[in-house]
Amino acid sequence: MIMLLFYIFLLIGLSQCREHEISINEETPIDTIIFDLNSLSTTVITYQLLESSSLLHFNSTTNLISISKRIDRDTLCPNDDQCSKCYLTIKLYDMYYYDILLLKFKINDINDNQPIFSSNTYSISLTENNMPEMKIRLSKAEDIDCFINGVQLYELTYVYRNRVIVSSVNVFQPQPQNQTNQPFYLLYDSNAELYLVINISLDRELQDEYIFTITANDQKYATSTKLTLTVLDVNDHNPKFSQSIYTVNISQSTPMGTILIKLTAYDADSDDNARIYYSLLSIDGYKIESNDRNELFQLNSYTGELTLLSKLDHLDTKNIFKLVVGASDGTHNAIPALTTVYINVQTDLFNSDQSLIQITFGSNRVSKNFTEVYISENLPNATFIAYIKSNPNLQLLTHEGFFLQKLTENSFTLLTDRSYDRETRSSYNVQLRNGNIQRNFQILVTDVNDCKPQWNSSILNIDFDQFIHLNEAIVLTLNATDEDENSRVGYRKKSTSWPQSISLISNQLILNCTVEGNETNNDCWFYLANGEIWLDIEAYDLDNENFSSVIKIRLYRSS
Repeated sequence: MIMLLFYIFLLIGLSQCREHEISINEETPIDTIIFDLNSLSTTVITYQLLESSSLLHFNSTTNLISISKRIDRDTLCPNDDQCSKCYLTIKLYDMYYYDILLLKFKINDINDNQPIFSSNTYSISLTENNMPEMKIRLSKAEDIDCFINGVQLYELTYVYRNRVIVSSVNVFQPQPQNQTNQPFYLLYDSNAELYLVINISLDRELQDEYIFTITANDQKYATSTKLTLTVLDVNDHNPKFSQSIYTVNISQSTPMGTILIKLTAYDADSDDNARIYYSLLSIDGYKIESNDRNELFQLNSYTGELTLLSKLDHLDTKNIFKLVVGASDGTHNAIPALTTVYINVQTDLFNSDQSLIQITFGSNRVSKNFTEVYISENLPNATFIAYIKSNPNLQLLTHEGFFLQKLTENSFTLLTDRSYDRETRSSYNVQLRNGNIQRNFQILVTDVNDCKPQWNSSILNIDFDQFIHLNEAIVLTLNATDEDENSRVGYRKKSTSWPQSISLISNQLILNCTVEGNETNNDCWFYLANGEIWLDIEAYDLDNENFSSVIKIRLYRSS
């Protein structure tokens, strides 16, 4: 027996090896017959199994080879990206021909895995004012299938200027040229790296964040991830004052420590780049150095508050001061924003033992002769109108629209007692009396765009019969009213369907059933007159289109 086995192994060692290659797909079901050895010869041959993968089963009785366990190419050959080196082998000894038969089963990949990003969200930050065509390398999606079944396409989706933009790049084809005109697009280079190309110069003040959806597609499965691009601020804006000139009216007896005005400048940058510092640069043309201290006014460099440092009753001949104030954001050698503050000092006409009325309107806009003060509508109740100095005998002769609030024994504030509505009432008369002295001025309510256009009615009925005999176009003028000052009203169609013979141009509704030569188009009139036609027209505020109202127009025949 031992000699027989020795003889067989000796034959094996001297035998030639025949090879056959068979292709099978991964994930082929267990027990599937993948090869019949009987197909190799017309003679019944007995085979002796020499070597075999544990994933395969050889039936020596039937000479059939089948799958015994799950075959997952991606696990079996994880480094075979090109799908060219993944084999299962089985080696048999042919007892008829006395040679070795080697069967090589090539495992074909199927697209059974979807691409996977390493994270559901990614974040990158970039300072504004970048050079266009900047490239940022992105993390690619991983697909453990072989290359041909891996990621084929990357797609970029984002919103830019209220428009959805979608661009894509195929990993097997050159970059399309038309994408270079887009603000952002994907680039897949020759080194198999994926990049986001930023094709614009970013401006944080216009948009401080962009959100992209990146989708990896292998032609069967698609996976997406979110990319957030945060635009970091660069100090590229100078402060600006809301006004170039401010006017403050005070009296000679205005107390020391009074805050005359709070100046405000704005900077479109963010955080530390928007921190504003105020400085008093000159008084009446005389330059104020950083270490100088004047005796009249003090400017808080952080809040912009201008404070009176001393009484002005000794300055009998001085009734106006011109102050130049600068605002900067701390940038070295930056050019500051400038504004001019005029301080008007009103002479006290009466001694302290006599009745007097001194009025300071603060930063409210007033007329040159101080007989009119302008207050905007829609401001809240108790809005400041004026600061008044007088003795306790001060009387308010008119009370509608305002009230006096006592601050000290000899000082008051005049405040609104309601939120003004210019469309309801545009002016209020103020009368103050102390003994024989009376001061009068008028409050003028300034307009805010807060009214929507209104129609005289919600439905307008138009009878065709009064027009059907005319051989010309009929023009109807629409007239919605807006009670705001200097209001501008526009008109537009709201109906989903609109007859071709009816047009809307500006505020004119035009019914035109004529043809060339001013002849009547009877078919047109028949269409218009064959039942009722309803049209919706919207009147809207040209300065704020959210303010609008709709009228329904009914076209009909009475006969």
